[in-house]
Amino acid sequence: MNGKLRTGLGVTPAGKADAVWRVANLGNRFASLMLLASVCLVARPVLADNLAQMLYDVYDNNPEIHAQEAGLAIKQAETKKANAAFMPQISAYASQSMVEERLKTGRTERTRTSQYGIKASQRLFNGFQGRNNLIRAKYEEKSGYYQLKNREREILLEAVKAYMDVYAARRMIALRRDHVANLEKQRRATRARIRAGELTRTDLSKTEALLYRARAALEGAHADLGGASGRYEALVGYRPGELIYPQMPVRYLPADEKEAVKKALRMHPDLRAAHASDKAADYAVKSAQGAFLPTIDLTGNMSENLASSAAESNKSERSLSLRLSLPLFDGGARSAEVQKARAARSQQVHQTNALRARIKANASERFLRYQAAVASMRQASAEVTAARNLLRGIKMEEKAGQRSYLDILDAEVSLLDAREMEIYSQADSVIAIYSYLAATGQLTVSGARNEFIRNDPQVAAVVARARQMAELKPRPARKAGPRLPDDPWNGLR
Repeated sequence: MNGKLRTGLGVTPAGKADAVWRVANLGNRFASLMLLASVCLVARPVLADNLAQMLYDVYDNNPEIHAQEAGLAIKQAETKKANAAFMPQISAYASQSMVEERLKTGRTERTRTSQYGIKASQRLFNGFQGRNNLIRAKYEEKSGYYQLKNREREILLEAVKAYMDVYAARRMIALRRDHVANLEKQRRATRARIRAGELTRTDLSKTEALLYRARAALEGAHADLGGASGRYEALVGYRPGELIYPQMPVRYLPADEKEAVKKALRMHPDLRAAHASDKAADYAVKSAQGAFLPTIDLTGNMSENLASSAAESNKSERSLSLRLSLPLFDGGARSAEVQKARAARSQQVHQTNALRARIKANASERFLRYQAAVASMRQASAEVTAARNLLRGIKMEEKAGQRSYLDILDAEVSLLDAREMEIYSQADSVIAIYSYLAATGQLTVSGARNEFIRNDPQVAAVVARARQMAELKPRPARKAGPRLPDDPWNGLR
């Protein structure tokens, strides 16, 4: 029946083939477009809408953190280099020479000599310098690890500030845009009431002055948003999406100021790095003192000599030697190295003491500033409620003839100022609590690139045991997708 219908419509076999080709080509184009759309959707980055997701993205994308990780890799390589001093040094060599000698008879004699062999040497004792250098390198690696965590802490705090700056700037733009729209509406109403004889030109001038100020403030809010968005993109790696107000990690707050100081002294990564540097400086002094002790080396050599002349015979050599060397005088160079190492250790100790004092003061200050920020946020909310009630009452009194129109404008400005203060106080409270977490060393995200813990056999054993015990317990299926903000600070320690 379909064939009859096509024949009745006058479709020839050639036209039928052309129609089939067109339909197939259209299907291929549609499939290509669908594939391209799917690739675009997959390639599109998932923008963080909460503070927790943003912190993880900063940890993964920020180039400064990657640069600090490369610095840690350098220190790890220095540790491997120091460990190589305990290994034997093995080398192979080969040489070939030709000697041409002219005899008195006028004849020329050429002798080719080939030599190859292997040489191995092992340092048995060098005044414990190798041991002390290895321990120093390990402490320097540990210091580099905590320096990475400290820089991570600083960058995450900058990202929190940028997040809240973007959030506050957007709310400020919405608030000031509504205020501008309200003043434009009031200006039109004021002109109508002037024509009706209810108001004067003074009321109109007051309204227009407030309108011009509101427009300038709106432009300033747009500029603030542009600057905050630029800082956000520089830290996170993409422009900010729709942001939500974060949860407050109040469970990490201490009971009092003394507990905050204790936690900072126990957990701050910069102080931990300084303690590791102190230990490295101690072993640097020991390594410098080891230069006064003797050195013992064991050397072995095996070689084969092949000659083309009959006058010289082929021979094999095997040797094993033990060498003891004791430095007697070098012009005071070793004493200067010891003096230099001791001065560096003294400098490091004084820097650590100064750092400890700064951390104590900073932790105490950040804890008190957080309490002040919370109090300011509560006061700002109460002020908004009072200003809103004041505006409502003045409007009612203005209708009764007890207030003027200018009083309404002043009350609206007071309400606007209170709402702006509320927005800023809410942002400041979030920044204040994260500043406290940063001051105590708790603001850090544990990532998969934690090579220090991964290479520590004791910690690796504990982690493996914990994972083994966790696998024995039934766990609910984990949903795929971005991290939910139900417990957004699970990366904090």
